[in-house]
Amino acid sequence: MNNDRHGESCAREVGARVDGTASDTRVAANAAISSGSRRQAATRERARADAETTLTRDWNAYRRQLLRSFFHDAGPLASRYRVGSDDVVAHARALCEPQLARGNYLKPMACVADLAVATACCLGRANAWNELWIFAEPSMTRAAFSRLPETLALTWTRRYWSQLERASRGGTGGLVRYDGSRPVRLWLVEDLIGTLEAERAAGRLLVRQEHIGRPIPLRLVGEQLA
Repeated sequence: MNNDRHGESCAREVGARVDGTASDTRVAANAAISSGSRRQAATRERARADAETTLTRDWNAYRRQLLRSFFHDAGPLASRYRVGSDDVVAHARALCEPQLARGNYLKPMACVADLAVATACCLGRANAWNELWIFAEPSMTRAAFSRLPETLALTWTRRYWSQLERASRGGTGGLVRYDGSRPVRLWLVEDLIGTLEAERAAGRLLVRQEHIGRPIPLRLVGEQLA
């Protein structure tokens, strides 16, 4: 199992690593997630190909495009986490309004299924939080290993996640800032490293020079925590 695939979409694996005995519900859910991943990949290809013509400053046009992608790609995850199209649109609009106010173009949203997961987390859906943690924790902890000793990396990653959850549920930050422009796992790793570096710069965290850029251990984080 390769845990370095930071750039892959959450739609591929969220829910696929949940511990426990396999059931018909789990098999059906994983099949839906896999289908959503294929659809989202096709949508990203179309978005890249049509980028020149789909850039817009018109919120209504952007909303129509977002809804098409949502119903095409995010249906299984939206149902799983009890997220409606209006919820995802509201999440996206809060992020787009500052861009529109500055007269900027809005780019096509590449990862609408991931945006549905982030929206569910911000709405406090416990199953979304649990499965996103299982999906993203190995990548986040391995990223922390590149800056911190192993034991501290494990502890610090869990603390980061707790802070992310509080900020997201409170609407003050966290996944509220996720805009669907790149896969949510990549966004989480980048945000974790940015937070770690900010704490180091503020003197709240000591990062030893010999740990910066050191090779990341190859064994799985799940094996370490077992």
